[in-house]
Amino acid sequence: MLITIAIVGSLMPPQQMEQLTFSISDKLIHGLYYATLTFFWLLSTKTNTSQKYIQVGLSVFFFGLALEIMQDVLPIQREMDILDVFANTVGISIAIATARFLEIR
Repeated sequence: MLITIAIVGSLMPPQQMEQLTFSISDKLIHGLYYATLTFFWLLSTKTNTSQKYIQVGLSVFFFGLALEIMQDVLPIQREMDILDVFANTVGISIAIATARFLEIR
């Protein structure tokens, strides 16, 4: 469900996104969303190794990067923004740090 929301939200025309975000900072939305996605992905992963943090973090990172590239390539009037990728990375890092602090395995 969270992945579907990310895909639709990332590839939706900008006019429709502006109506849904209520003037909230785009970077804040990216950070919070990718933190949430990463945290729940970690919760749903059954393995109990420390490698899962790296695997989930990289999977979510490359998922977000692919969506940013698609924004640039597809004719949807959107552009790739490297600051969005940075905000995604901050969110991913916060989720991993929180999960490790809470000892979620």
